[in-house]
Amino acid sequence: MPGPVFLHADRVTLRPPEREDVPFVQRCMNDPRVWRPALDVNPMNEELGTEFFEDVLSNEESVHCLVCLDEEPLGIVTLTGSEYGPSETARARNAELAYWLHPDHHGEGYGSDAARRMVRYAFEDRNLRRITARVGSFNDASVGLLESLGFEREGTQREAAWFRGAYHDMLWYGLLREEWERDDR
Repeated sequence: MPGPVFLHADRVTLRPPEREDVPFVQRCMNDPRVWRPALDVNPMNEELGTEFFEDVLSNEESVHCLVCLDEEPLGIVTLTGSEYGPSETARARNAELAYWLHPDHHGEGYGSDAARRMVRYAFEDRNLRRITARVGSFNDASVGLLESLGFEREGTQREAAWFRGAYHDMLWYGLLREEWERDDR
């Protein structure tokens, strides 16, 4: 039985991950179509999946939601502190958006729907003023998703990611609350 819905998007719902979701997360994180673009190259067994649930998905400093279609989990969308420490993040009212979906659900608009709803939550309910995101230059789908939400490319870390036998740039994106409000996304 899945946990309660936290946020409703147009097509999907977002709910807190529960311990019973660990096998889904583990399955996804062991799928090369997820871990390669996420640049997370280590395999995840049950123990590591449980640790990830307890240390990452259950911490109070970040927002982690399971993206669901009806009751079926599709992926994860998160808001985490920035590259600065907790006090600097709080003072700047800044967070980083991240997401991934099981590959069977790529290209169907569910990721955009979930990310859009998380951005709205960040600005309207958490009173953030800025959201950042990082993406490998090889990940055209994620770049397109961010740009469709109004994120602006702010910088490039040259050859900062190793993906499928080559170094690639990491692209930094940002969205200010005033830009989001102006575009009414």
